This record gives sequence, C-alpha cells and structure tokens, in this order.
Amino acid sequence: MVGIIIAVGLIITAAVVIADLTRDPSVDDPKALEVTVTVDGEDITVLPYRVCDLFEEDACETFDDNPLAIDLGPEDTAEVQVPEEVSSVTWTLQRFFSDDAVNSAETKQPGESTGETIAGSASISGERTPLGVVEVSTAVIGTNAAGEDTMYGITWSIVNEAAGADAAGAAGDADIEVDEADAEDADNADDSEDAGDAE
Repeated sequence: MVGIIIAVGLIITAAVVIADLTRDPSVDDPKALEVTVTVDGEDITVLPYRVCDLFEEDACETFDDNPLAIDLGPEDTAEVQVPEEVSSVTWTLQRFFSDDAVNSAETKQPGESTGETIAGSASISGERTPLGVVEVSTAVIGTNAAGEDTMYGITWSIVNEAAGADAAGAAGDADIEVDEADAEDADNADDSEDAGDAE
C-alpha cells in the first residue's frame, strides 16, 4: 500500500447538485462505480476512494485499499476513462505535482468527455516536476438507507509511486484547502435543498 494518500473532495456548486437531482437517473451502488486507468496497454479498474452523502453531515466513507498505485515516469503517460454514469454528469480531474505551482483541475461538462490523458510530469522553469496524485471527482444520484434518492460525492484516487514522497506531500498540503471548500459546498447544497422545499 502506498504511504500517503490524499482525499480530495468534490468541487461542485449547489446549483449543479440540485439540477442533477432532477435530471439524472439513479446509480444502483455509487461505491461500485469504477474508473479505468490504462498504463502500458494494461487496463486497470479503480473503485472509489471516498463516497459522501452530500445531504448528510459527516456521511463520508473512506476506502483506504482502493486508491490505485502506478509507476509513471517523467516521459510516460496514462489514460483515465470514466463510465457513462460519470461522463453524463459534471466531473473533475485534478493533478497534484511535486511542485504545487503546476497543480491543475479540469472540469468536464455532461457529455463533453469520457476520459483524459495524464502525464508523469509537468514542465516548470525549464525542468520537469513529477506527477504525484490524480483525483477524479463527481456527483451522482443514489439511494440511501431510507430508500430515498440523494446526491453522492465520489472521489477516485491514483497515486504515482515514481514521484516519491515529495509529490504526495504537496498533494496533502493542497488537500487541506480543498477539503475546506468541499465542506462549504456541501453546506450550500443543504441550504439550496431547504430553500427548494420551502417553495
């Protein structure tokens, strides 16, 4: 198992959450949704690292054995493919590097893309900084224990062991900021739902 794994929360606005609740079909089991990573011609499936009920407080489950560890050199690339349940809604792919100045996040709109290429390094100041962690995040509708539809935030994690501890540490620093934003987004989603019920 890899040493340091980050959990990057879902970045999504309350407006998107409410829109998806009324538009998209329910997913039978959000915990079973898989993304596929292709490395050196080999397809590897990845289960979610974290699943959160966005309308319940402290309703996140973390699965420490699920992040995928790969070995991606500076000149190597890999492909990340998401299932239809993810590509049909808004989803985000985030890259964390040893030098966090080149960290990035790309948000895909519904139907825009089914995958993304990830590189083992990025260029900064004429040098290459290694990729440490990739996170894929989205929100889907699922059924809770009470049999009611709710919105689940899902995060998949891919860790590049070739980057070493420095990149994982940089990703961990970024995680603090993102988790705070995630908590605020979940609160906003709750407020929006309450406002909708009042109407």
